[in-house]
Amino acid sequence: MENFDLSRIREFYQHSWSQNYGDNSDKETPEFWSSRAADFAAKVHVPEARQESLDFLQRFDWSADETVLDVAAGPGTFAIPLAGMVKEVTVTDFSQAMLDQLQQQAAREGIANIRQLPGRWLDLQLPGRYDTVLCLNSLGVISADEQRVPHLARTLEKLAEACAHRLIILIPHADSPLNPEMRQILGLDTVPLERMRVAVLYFAMVDCGMLPDLHIIKRPFRWTFTSLEEARETLLKKAGVKSENCNSTEFDAYLKSVIQTDANGRLTLAYQVSQALYVWTR
Repeated sequence: MENFDLSRIREFYQHSWSQNYGDNSDKETPEFWSSRAADFAAKVHVPEARQESLDFLQRFDWSADETVLDVAAGPGTFAIPLAGMVKEVTVTDFSQAMLDQLQQQAAREGIANIRQLPGRWLDLQLPGRYDTVLCLNSLGVISADEQRVPHLARTLEKLAEACAHRLIILIPHADSPLNPEMRQILGLDTVPLERMRVAVLYFAMVDCGMLPDLHIIKRPFRWTFTSLEEARETLLKKAGVKSENCNSTEFDAYLKSVIQTDANGRLTLAYQVSQALYVWTR
């Protein structure tokens, strides 16, 4: 243990947690998410997606007098179904378009116990603590400041300070976002970046004074595309594979066999992915 250099692990705190292979820092801007707000809302409020959100929320116990803070709530993926289980949900997001979509959906469903705190997480002044704080699939984005510089430890400390009882963090990929069949076709056999993040985030939470429970869970994941070509390019980009280095014939044949067309005529690809769930109780 004498040679265990904590500083080397802390260097990973400055890794851009919102970005995967092929991404750029645009994901850390409100404009990026605002341009996608309507499409996101259309996807997350259909019955199948709503049930998936409910299934996740039902992993936990909720009380009718509980207050919840949903950080970077987007169009209300979890806030909308959760509102019927608790006293009040406060939502944050730096994309006003996302919050507008959330409010419109809440109005359609007659939900009146959702409050908004618009703005970037690192800059927000919170009015107090909340019984439960949720950070679901958004840690990377909220960790970046306005200059797109990541501040993981500062972000975690603020999340911990905001919660009176429980902090729940979900990161979208605990392994490669590509399923095993895709990885085999593409010849990917190295340890993906996503697995490294799982370990480093656990250490970071401990480093910030928390001792969370860590669960690797399986959840449905759904891609939506407009064409087979877009599907191929998107997935290769996520895998960090250049088109010229890919067996495109075999990969296209696989995609044709698993991609389906939804009721709106969009191409969809759904399968189970591993996610990392961290639960800390104060």
